[in-house]
Amino acid sequence: MDQRTEILGESFTAVDFGETAFFGLPCVYLMAHQDGADISIQYAGQTSKLSQRYAGHHQLDAAKALGATHALVLVAPEARDRREFETLLRWYFRPPLNLEDIPSHMQAWRAAMHFGKTEIAELARAAHMSGSRPLLPAWTNRPKVARG
Repeated sequence: MDQRTEILGESFTAVDFGETAFFGLPCVYLMAHQDGADISIQYAGQTSKLSQRYAGHHQLDAAKALGATHALVLVAPEARDRREFETLLRWYFRPPLNLEDIPSHMQAWRAAMHFGKTEIAELARAAHMSGSRPLLPAWTNRPKVARG
């Protein structure tokens, strides 16, 4: 798989689940599948070494059962960057297999500001100020596939 997908302004690389054993880099990853022209995200995570994380991932079978066919990978050497981007992904897309609480609007604001993503930070701030709970409807868990 040699496809790149833009998600929240970052370019992720599609990696077949079977090939994750050869991907020993620190990264943020998504378990996903293509749904027409869109991507459906089942799980978002981060790790210091993808090959070790996927070897016995606790949500891999569940993600496959929901249709996930590959990982979307964004290399991120710094641990803080990985944690902040995972927080942003979990807040924005609310993947169904992430069992942790959805990050608060303020956690999402802080993560977005860490990366200079002011439009997303403004969404999070507005949600916080309005006291809203669900900010984005379920259909937003379908970022467009980058063509290129």
